[in-house]
Amino acid sequence: MVAIKILETFKKGKVNERLCEDAFFQSENYIAVIDGVTSKTDFLYHGKTTGKLASEIIYRVLETLRGDEPLREIVERVNGEITAFYDQIDFPYDRGEKGLQAACVIYSAFYREIWMIGDCQAVVDGEVYLNPKKSDVVLSEMRSLILSTLEQERRNTTGLYREEWEEHDAAREIILPWILRATIYANDDTTEYGYSVFNGQAIPESLIKVIRLREGAHEVILTSDGYPEVKETLRKTEENLKEILIHDPGCYKKYLSTKGVKKGQTSFDDRTYVRFMTD
Repeated sequence: MVAIKILETFKKGKVNERLCEDAFFQSENYIAVIDGVTSKTDFLYHGKTTGKLASEIIYRVLETLRGDEPLREIVERVNGEITAFYDQIDFPYDRGEKGLQAACVIYSAFYREIWMIGDCQAVVDGEVYLNPKKSDVVLSEMRSLILSTLEQERRNTTGLYREEWEEHDAAREIILPWILRATIYANDDTTEYGYSVFNGQAIPESLIKVIRLREGAHEVILTSDGYPEVKETLRKTEENLKEILIHDPGCYKKYLSTKGVKKGQTSFDDRTYVRFMTD
């Protein structure tokens, strides 16, 4: 078994820890960063959002694993738990658009592989690996265009102040229906907009990014997409995020996102970072 030495970890919710939809899992067999997709409704089950429910299901499945299970078996078990959840409740929304969804990046010590399902990030010996969702890239640019245009139109009047889009992000409201409609591409490898996500559906292997580690020691970083850019240490990664939040809290200039920092939040998204060594 490959030994894992944790160097540093960090998890922080954009509002608080109770509402955080990220999760960090660690065992002798796996290291995982789980990112529950931000809930788009007011649905709660035992006080938990769809994103938190999804991340907790993945966490519980990882807890039960021996360590030598292939990825397809893990996906099937997670999907089985998501299906079982739906079987016991009357979910009032479209499951594809507004149901339980989560991204996840997993390091398997047994297989010496990193598995990237959905929009997450990994760094191996300084080489960065991303798994972006193309529709989010397009809609982030659209949101940037809308907010930049509003700002330009008001440049000679009051200007687009932070307090305004913190309270009412008109651009977010415009793109939100398309964020929901783009879920039609979830786990669909027949289109350039296809992306992988844990949501109860089968996930095509072609949509899962697999990073195979060579024999020998490696330094690995796994993060959720709550970090605009992954640096070589947690401190530098946090400093980069802080710089962006100071100069572009709306996340439509220096760093483009489908959402900015709302009133009462410390960042635009929950975030999790882990750095470790393998031998």
